Formats: sequence, C-alpha cells, structure tokens
Amino acid sequence: MRIIRQSIQSCAIASLVVLCLGNMSKADNLGDLKQVELGVQKVTKSCTPATVALVSFRGDTGTGVIVSEDGLILTAAHVIQGDEITQVVFEDGRIEKARVLGANFTRDAAMVKLEGKGPYPYVKLGDSDNLQVGSFVVALGHAKGFDPDRRAPIRLGRLATDGKQRFLVSECTLIGGDSGGPLFDLTGNLIGIHSSIGPHLKINNHVPLSVFKQDWNKLAQGHQWGQLGLHPMADPDTPVLGFTMLEILQGKGVIVDDVIPNSPADKAGILKGDVVVSMDSRELITPKDMIRELGRYKPGETVKLVIMRDGQMYQAPLTFGRRGDLMGQ
Repeated sequence: MRIIRQSIQSCAIASLVVLCLGNMSKADNLGDLKQVELGVQKVTKSCTPATVALVSFRGDTGTGVIVSEDGLILTAAHVIQGDEITQVVFEDGRIEKARVLGANFTRDAAMVKLEGKGPYPYVKLGDSDNLQVGSFVVALGHAKGFDPDRRAPIRLGRLATDGKQRFLVSECTLIGGDSGGPLFDLTGNLIGIHSSIGPHLKINNHVPLSVFKQDWNKLAQGHQWGQLGLHPMADPDTPVLGFTMLEILQGKGVIVDDVIPNSPADKAGILKGDVVVSMDSRELITPKDMIRELGRYKPGETVKLVIMRDGQMYQAPLTFGRRGDLMGQ
C-alpha cells in the first residue's frame, strides 16, 4: 500500500480509495466512493496526531495510540514486553518517556502512560462488538519505525470478521513497526490494535477494543499476565522460556500455566502447575518480574530457575530458546 505523506491532497486519497474499492469504483457507486474518501480524510486529520511510535531503550520499535487527554496509550503486549519505561515519538518528532502499565500477553493487549502532564491529542473509543464483515476500516502505524519525512502510513481495507472472534481480521497490509497501531472505522473511532500478520501480508489480526475494555482496570493498575506470545511481528531474536504464566494473587512467584512442547521449559522438565520463585537468585513476585528478567539474556544462555512443586523446592537449569525458532522463522 502506498505511503501517504504530509503533502497528501484530496485527489491522492481518492486514488487510494479507488485502488482499494475494486468494483465499487464504478460510476453507479460514486456516492459510496465519496463517503469512503471522506472517512479516510477524517481519520487522517483527527487520528494521525494521536498515533505515536514506541521505541524501547533496546532499539525495538512499535506503535501505540493515545486514548486520553492525560496520555494513556493502548498498544500490543509484545511491543512493550520486558520494558518498564519506553520512549514515545510524536508526529512532530518530539520524544517523551512513558511508563509501561499492564499487559494481557495471551490477548496481546497492553497499556502505557505518558509521564508528562499533557494535554495530549487522543482518539475516541469505538465498539468492536457490533462490526460487520466487509466494512471498510483504516489502519495507521509507524511501519518500519518512525520516519520524520512522513506521517504514519495509512492503509484502507475491509473486515473479514465481525469482531466477536478472538481477533479482528482485516485486509489492511501491515509490516514490522505497525505492531500496536490503531485500527479505526470510517467515523474515526478506535476499534482495534494491530497484533500480528496472518498467513499473508493482507490477512492481519487486530486485538478487538472489547478486550481492552474488559481488562481496563487490571491493565491500568499494572497487572501483567498470560502467555509470552509468539507474534510474527515481534523480534524473532528475543529469548523465550516456552511456557505461559499466571499471577499468584496472594503470594510470590509465577505459576506455570502451560508448557509448549519441545520448548526450553519442556526440555528443562518444567511442568504445568510449577511455581517459579527466582531466576539466577533474583526473586520473582509477578509475571512482570519474569518479563523484566528476560531482558537480561540472549538466546542460548542458561539460567538457574528455582521451582516449587508439591511443596518442595528444586533447581532447574534452563537454556533460553530463540523466539523465531519456536515460530519457524
């Protein structure tokens, strides 16, 4: 999909819409074509300022979208994995710091909060539960990272699902750097967050906004839980353990919820129901601590995990795997 730059004019948007509409560009559908064009223009004008690039201090890049005047940002969980602080790059190149709050890794949903006072540009929340297959949607995101020579590229496509499934699926082309970016309806309301590329570049998964709404309080309070997901747009060279995790509500340690076959955890003898209490003598209290510790290591390095099983403590040496190897990349 072509990149729409700062100097974009109405005719350029119209050309983009014609390319995406296919047979709707016939003369008897010019009214529909005009409505789609106006919708794309509205999203471009009102939503681009709130679409920000997220850059970790390791150099990893993704996208997020501001949803409140005081700087609350929604993004994908795999974008902020292992971070406590991230850098936010605005449309004009300004950079501010933000604090990572909560994350549901199983659903790839996360929240980040800007540390400044604001006010910040923000988008309106929509309803992902009442969408129709075939509806036009607009995807924004900082593809391949922030570029000062262009605004966040715009992709127009149709919905392939109605929002009641695990993911929203659209034909909006996404690539690395778009992760965590916003998906809008043609009125400019946020309906989803980019998660992963499907079997083809034009079959893409988005976290429905309903997932964020359901977990809003937990995310805002900083809870992190669920699987360290295997996302095609995440860095394939990051280390992985190979198990999903749960938080102990009253106590310390991380509960092993499920173990991926032939993963590092499986090879280390870790079982479902084990409680991991420390990694190389560093205490683990919540999954957030585990995610932070992962940032210290590289694939191939070995750590000593202290495991509690059936009231007994024992050590389990684990050699980190490479995310891409588990994904076949």
